[in-house]
Order: sequence, then C-alpha cells, then structure tokens
Amino acid sequence: MKKVLFYSSVKTKKLFSIQSYYRNDILILRELGYKVILSKSICDFLCFWRYDIAYLFFYRYSLFSAFLAKLFGKKVYFTGGIDYLDRTFATRRQRIIQGVFFKLCNIFSDTNIIVSHADLENITRLYKGKCPSKCKLCFHVVDVKAMAYRGDFQSKTKRFVTIAWMLRKDNVYRKGIDKAVRVFAAVHKVFPEYTFSIAGPMGEGSDYVQMLIDELHLNDSVKLLGTITEEEKIQLLQTSRFYFQLSTYEGFGIAAAEALAAGNILIHSGRGGLRDAAGPFGYVVDIDNEQDIIRCVLDLCKREISNQQMNDGIRYVEQMFSYQQRMDFLNGILNK
Repeated sequence: MKKVLFYSSVKTKKLFSIQSYYRNDILILRELGYKVILSKSICDFLCFWRYDIAYLFFYRYSLFSAFLAKLFGKKVYFTGGIDYLDRTFATRRQRIIQGVFFKLCNIFSDTNIIVSHADLENITRLYKGKCPSKCKLCFHVVDVKAMAYRGDFQSKTKRFVTIAWMLRKDNVYRKGIDKAVRVFAAVHKVFPEYTFSIAGPMGEGSDYVQMLIDELHLNDSVKLLGTITEEEKIQLLQTSRFYFQLSTYEGFGIAAAEALAAGNILIHSGRGGLRDAAGPFGYVVDIDNEQDIIRCVLDLCKREISNQQMNDGIRYVEQMFSYQQRMDFLNGILNK
C-alpha cells in the first residue's frame, strides 16, 4: 500500500476533519487505496521512508515540504485556492510574494490541482498568458448525498446563514461577515421574523462580530454558533433559506456550493471561485455598496422562491462538484 503524506500548515490536525476540502480529499485518497498520513510539520518530510507521495495544500509553506520530498525522489502534488494572486483582493506586494512562491512550488511539483477558473486565469496572467502544463483544473467536491435538501422551500426556517473561520479579524473582513451583519440589521427592521446564524471557529474575529452585534442591538436575532459538527452544519444549511457569501475573494467557495446543495438561495459577491461554486445561481451583489445588497435582500424576502429555482441549484452542484469526478481525476494523475 502506497503512503501519502498529506500536509497543510494548520495549527491543529483537527482542521483536517473539520474543513471539508481537507476531509473530502483524505477520504478520496483512502478510498483509492492509499494510506494517508496527516502532517502539519515540514520536518515530517525528512522521514522519507514513511511516505511515497507528498500531497500539499496551498502554495506557500508547502514549498519547503515539496523541496524535501523531491530531494528524496517523491511525487509531489499541490492543491488549494490561491487568493493572493488576485488583483481584486491582494495588494501588489502580496501578489508579487505569492507569485514567487507559486513559481517555486511549480518547479518541484508534478501536478498543480487548480480548484477554480479564477485561479487558473491568475496563474495564466502570472506566466504572461501561458499557463504551465502542470496546472490541471479540478474543482473541490461537495458531499451532495448528505447535503442535498429534498423538501419544500417554503417549509424552511426564515433564517440567513454564513459559515466562516473567525479566528482572525482580517478573515472576517475578507468573508464579508461584518457587511452581512450590517445588511441583516437593515433587513431585520422590515422583516423581524428572520434570524441570522453565523458558524465557524471563534477568536478575535468573532469578538469583533459580537461587538458589532451588540452595537446594532441584534443579540436576539443574530447568533454566533462557534465550531459545529458536520451533522450540525448539514442541519443548519438544510433548514435555512438564504446564505451570505460577501467575500472579497474566494479561492473556490466550497461553503457556498454546500449551501446551494442544501437548498439555500445564495447572496454573494461573485468574486474568485464563487463564479464556479455558484454558477448562474444565486444573486450577485456589489459588496462595495451595502445599500445595493440591502435592496437585493429585501426584494428576496418579499418574493416567493420556487422549488424549481432551489432544485436547479441543487442539480448544478450534483453535476459540477461530485465526489466521483475528483476521485477519477486524482486516480488518473496519481497513477501516471
């Protein structure tokens, strides 16, 4: 049995089971017959006898893992979103640094598994119009069997929801959670029956969100849920009506795709990988204009959303982000 050393620079290995993009790839690799060894330490790659393949998330610290793996003659595969290559999100300095990291990662890589068209376009721009042959597009997956909602839209709870990592304040800004809270405050004045649930790991970012909730007197209608289990996430999404994804950039937007599969109507920025994750479904808003977002949301709350509209979104996720598609892709490149 071949062994895959699966690396990301996470603070705790618990995130490998919490974050669905990690968890799904781990499950796929195991189903393909590989023994998966989880790592958050670059030093693990010095133990060359312990692994055959390096499977690395994100094009930054993984560079050093790739260098060690190649030094010992191992196969190296990169994946994950590349936010800091995007002009709409990153500063010029950030783009230059990320560009250098990506080019170095590409040197040591056998295949870069790119997860969105936006990232592919940014890489092509980085290489002056010619994308490296090592870059292959394959979307992250959604467990549609578990996530798909099969009921009536009108029976769903009148609730908005978003899910984000809130350990740092900068991620709260990037995900647009502060905007979502302010938008909801305006909507709640017209539709007081609606609530807003925000899930995800908590820290200084969630402290800031709570302060905003306090300032806007929304404690009775906006709830910070903290980290929730996969089962709780599915239940939350399947019983909610609307999902906020007001991100300045998304490498892919897997949470938005999961929300779409669970029968939510997306209200999103359309930036980065959200073009793939949401496709033609949901409502794209100008995140630099909160009044525009408020008008859109008020209009949605007034409408009677049809089951066909909801079901079309669910079918889109089934067709585009299936578990089997990524499994077939990984099986193909790993067996070259």
